[in-house]
Amino acid sequence: MAKYFFRLDDISPNMNWENFYWLRELFKRHDAKPLLAVIPDNQDPELLKYPGNPDFWGIINELYHSGWVIAQHGYQHFYKTRDGGILNINLRSEFAGLDFQTQNYQIAAGKQILKEKSVDPKIFVAPSHSFDKNTLKTLAQNGFHYVSDGIALYPFKKRGLVWLPQIFWRPRKFAAGLITIALHPNTMSREDLTSFQNFIEKNKSKIGDFSELMRWHKKSGIFKKFFTFLANQVFKIVWWVFFKFKTQNAKVKSTS
Repeated sequence: MAKYFFRLDDISPNMNWENFYWLRELFKRHDAKPLLAVIPDNQDPELLKYPGNPDFWGIINELYHSGWVIAQHGYQHFYKTRDGGILNINLRSEFAGLDFQTQNYQIAAGKQILKEKSVDPKIFVAPSHSFDKNTLKTLAQNGFHYVSDGIALYPFKKRGLVWLPQIFWRPRKFAAGLITIALHPNTMSREDLTSFQNFIEKNKSKIGDFSELMRWHKKSGIFKKFFTFLANQVFKIVWWVFFKFKTQNAKVKSTS
């Protein structure tokens, strides 16, 4: 049976506050506690078009102390390369392709901002799913324990970090797995919000707090880890075949 966990991306002082408040009340009403992927020093020109909120850090602190999980979402959310990194999902990155020293500075600087303003984050979320081996190395050295990313059904450990897979970007039912659904509040339409509300209401018994997902790998025994490892390998092959087919089909349509 599947269980669903939620992540809200691109959280910063400048964002679509109407959508954020709507989602906040929905989660509170259903006592569900998601992950907030917070940009430490937002310099993304597109995000800066949204109105700023001077009480941003107060809101983040209130949600953190009520059980919501805070992650570091990059540094400035400002893309510097066209490197897809390890996952190669999007050909743009704030980190992938940069040297270790540069990445270490960015990640350490971002973490310091969050520590001063809110909380010492243990989870990292890379903008556009793009990071490389240097990113993972500097994350481990800067006290991160988790990466919210990866193509799999269940959490796994690799390169000194626990990966909390994220495979969906909109609500959808699945047969099995611990499924992280990443939402982008800034660009959700009214129809998107209504669809998400319906999903929450129809799947109440299958929705977990993100902190529960973080504990899963440590609590699991060796046999559970072995069998979920096998499930992850099979799923990874199927997912990538589907992703490559979908990407190729989109390219054909765009040139026809």
